[in-house]
Amino acid sequence: MNINKHQQRGMSGTAIVLFIFIFIFVLWIFFKLFPFYMENWAVANSLQELTEQKLAIQLDDQIQRSFLDNLSAKDVELFDPKSVKQHVTITRYEGNVEIVVKYTRIKPLMGNVSLSVDFENSIK
Repeated sequence: MNINKHQQRGMSGTAIVLFIFIFIFVLWIFFKLFPFYMENWAVANSLQELTEQKLAIQLDDQIQRSFLDNLSAKDVELFDPKSVKQHVTITRYEGNVEIVVKYTRIKPLMGNVSLSVDFENSIK
């Protein structure tokens, strides 16, 4: 077992190409998913802004309308007035209000392959 240390200097050309390919693939996935996470950040901020209002005395429709107004102020077009009722759940108990927003975003990747990301945000 005679090992020559002068012949072992770093990665081979094939390993470098493979590393670059994997790095580009990860970046491509990141740039496909990044807008979804930015939208989710805006949804979470809109929910936080709702905590500044007195939710216990508001009707569910008023809360949903306030949530949609906060989202539209942030240029997020995820929900319309009809679909917001499917994605936003408002639960009242002991004078408190819990709001849960659940939604799924699907991004076509290539051909028949898509990325599906589920989001869930809540406030009490």
